[in-house]
Parts: sequence; C-alpha cells; structure tokens
Amino acid sequence: MNDENPYGDVLAAAPPVLAEAAIRQVHELLDAGADTVDVREVATTAVALLNMHQRNRAGRKRPWLAKVTSFAFPRTFATAWGDAGEHYVCFTGAITKGGKQAVGREIELQLPVEDAERLGQQMLRMVEFQRRQTTQTSLADQAQGQTSPSKGDQVT
Repeated sequence: MNDENPYGDVLAAAPPVLAEAAIRQVHELLDAGADTVDVREVATTAVALLNMHQRNRAGRKRPWLAKVTSFAFPRTFATAWGDAGEHYVCFTGAITKGGKQAVGREIELQLPVEDAERLGQQMLRMVEFQRRQTTQTSLADQAQGQTSPSKGDQVT
C-alpha cells in the first residue's frame, strides 16, 4: 500500500470504479490485518465520494429560480384539534425562471424551525465569510495604494 496516498486510486475514481476500488481496498486491508479504524476510514471516504458524485452528476439541472418577496414569519400547523402543532418559519417568494405557467407565481416556503435555524446559521457564516473576503480585498488594495478618494480629497 502506498504510504503517501493511503486511499490509492479510490479518490479519483468514477462512481462504478469507486465502489469496486473501495471493496478491493477494504479486502487488502483485512488481508493485511488492519484494524477496523482503517477499514472504516476507507469505507466512509468511499461513501462520501459516491454521495458527492451523485449530487454533482451531469444533466441534473435546477431550472426553478425565485426571489424572496417577504420577511420571515411564524406559522404553526396542528394535525388534530387541540394539538399544539408543529412550528414553522415561512417566507414568500416569486418564481423568476422556470416554466411559462410558473414564472411570476407567488409561493410560500415553509421550513420546520430546526431546519430554519440551521439555514440561518449557514447563511450567517456565508455573510461573515463574504465580509472577510471584502475586507481582505480592500486591505490589499490599500496596501498597494489603490484606495478610492474619500470625501473632501482633491482628485486631479
């Protein structure tokens, strides 16, 4: 087994080859007397790569695009009379691209509270990342002396 690349060709394999390569790798590890941690690592990596290939396959298009047209608002849906119900965070959007019958329609998106919280945290991390990128870019521009003139500066 190659010490520099413990996964061999598994990482670069296409999905059909990936499964076969992972099984062969696991077989080799078991024959060599490897412990379950090594086997589990190869199997986990192969499963993750298969999932990645599945999500990124060609021909899978996302034709529907929409823009948000409201602020978030709460909703509770009860399944039976007297039931406390399930809590959702909702917002509306307008379909901007897609089929002729869909474009321009208003839709309401309903997210369970837990999913909305995860989405909100992910969006916040993305905003913070974008701000750091912008700050780093502006600091790099300042270091090169390419700052834009401020109010009151004389430009010639």
